[in-house]
Amino acid sequence: MEFGTFLLMLALAYSFGVLWYDLLPGRLPERVWRVAAYPFLGIWAGELLLTRVLTFDPEFGGLHLISATIGSLVAVIVDWIISQARHPSLVPQFETQPEARTA
Repeated sequence: MEFGTFLLMLALAYSFGVLWYDLLPGRLPERVWRVAAYPFLGIWAGELLLTRVLTFDPEFGGLHLISATIGSLVAVIVDWIISQARHPSLVPQFETQPEARTA
């Protein structure tokens, strides 16, 4: 893999991540790199698996565009399902109460 292809894959992963996370009924993850991590893995898996199946997939910069789109969407959906199954919630912060004086 050439360095330019890697940078293109990183840019596509981040932009697809923002797109898919905004379209799903949820919100963007708090960590910025998580938006790109799952689509990056999805694009990588799509390049490995789908390029042999899809013969009409156009290629740009060494990446197959339809495989990258499908792979990133599947990866974001898997991440969304896992995060919904885990029921992420914030731990409530208890306020400190002033001590009662017994005088």
